[in-house]
Amino acid sequence: MKVGTLLGLGLALMSSGAWAQSEDLFFKGKTITLAVGAPPGGTLDPYARVMQKFLGARIPGNPNIVITNVPGASSNVLARQIYATAPKDGTMIGEVFHGVAMESLIGQGDQRGFDPSKLSWLGSSHPETAACAIRSDLQIGTPSDFLSREVVLGSTSPGSPPFDFPTISNAILGTKFKLVTGYGGGQAMMLALERREVDGLCIAWSTIRTHLPDILEGKRHARIIATSEMDPPEEFRAAKVPAIADLAKTQEDRDALAFFYGPNAFGGPFILPPGVPDARVAMLRKAFMQVFMDPDAIAEAQRLNIDWAPLSGEEVQKRVEKIYAASPQVIARVKAALTPLK
Repeated sequence: MKVGTLLGLGLALMSSGAWAQSEDLFFKGKTITLAVGAPPGGTLDPYARVMQKFLGARIPGNPNIVITNVPGASSNVLARQIYATAPKDGTMIGEVFHGVAMESLIGQGDQRGFDPSKLSWLGSSHPETAACAIRSDLQIGTPSDFLSREVVLGSTSPGSPPFDFPTISNAILGTKFKLVTGYGGGQAMMLALERREVDGLCIAWSTIRTHLPDILEGKRHARIIATSEMDPPEEFRAAKVPAIADLAKTQEDRDALAFFYGPNAFGGPFILPPGVPDARVAMLRKAFMQVFMDPDAIAEAQRLNIDWAPLSGEEVQKRVEKIYAASPQVIARVKAALTPLK
């Protein structure tokens, strides 16, 4: 090998090593803002608190982690902020509702300038399952009862599971859910259910379980009547909770529901804006997975009674790509189902 070639190779290796070292030192003395796309005390908040406690020690340089809450439009306010204005260096991370992944495909309004498929997805702490909790004093026992009887549900804004789950069910399956919107979040809706202001709600199972941990044992003022998942979690199978998708009459119905519920596989995902260097994305993905697998973090999640079944950032990214590869016909049908009647 020529001297010039050896010299060039040596310089390249030195440059590569120096760059890697600079990456390891990048976060030293810095603060990472972990922005949560929901109010304090909401569904996403406890996961951010666990990350605040354990994440900094897993990132080279041991940065400080601070939390800020940016609620609005089912995390889409924060997601757009991350996408458009967050620093492209990893110092601002978002935690959002999983529905953000589909916003540019099925969301209402102008979606220009926002493409969630271009975000860097760092991982998810748990899969999310939506479930319908209905007051026990009502004569409703199976999902088929939703086809013949109006059921008043508490709800938040369009784009959130409490709004979109029943709306898509009405349009595709023929259920007769009536939504009362304006509730500020899961806690407010659970209180409305307890006060009998509404007949029920269709919301994240993690939220229901946090407030009513023994609901599947029939010891509460409400019962779980249906789940969103065609392949429900073991605890639902054991309690013989049916999937609302069992009401589907055609393969087209099932395809539309499978597409719509696709993001349920990665609940509460963590995101970075487009343009963060690949090596830094990889570093942060590794750190998140280390927290997800940390016995102390798992114990903290158990103490908080929150779901903890992580999915890596690489796997979340693949699932987002799969969502964006759906057929135009399926996407159009789901978007039309969610479009308010004029």
